Amino acid sequence: MSVNNIVSYIQRKNMKIYGIKNNVYDAVDSIVKYGVVAVEGTKGPAEEYANKIIKCLRVYTDISPTIGYQNVPNYGYLYYVYDLNRFGNSNSDLENIISKLDKINA
Repeated sequence: MSVNNIVSYIQRKNMKIYGIKNNVYDAVDSIVKYGVVAVEGTKGPAEEYANKIIKCLRVYTDISPTIGYQNVPNYGYLYYVYDLNRFGNSNSDLENIISKLDKINA
């Protein structure tokens, strides 16, 4: 799925920000489909949830997940898990996606 399609999907409010109370497999499905999932919460719980997502993604040999962090205006900050194979180490498209998620889910 292209970045424009992901942003369009976000704008229709079909993509959400996950938290520790959400089913981890829903977040895994989001990574498989879009290559990224945002996680709300303070550092400890957010990183723990992100690591659970990464653990569940081990069965997908074509996905190389890692954790990122971005300051955003509405949530203050968001952690996120993304696929390095889709977005690489640094990508303005990824920053745009996280910013849109923050804006739409505020």
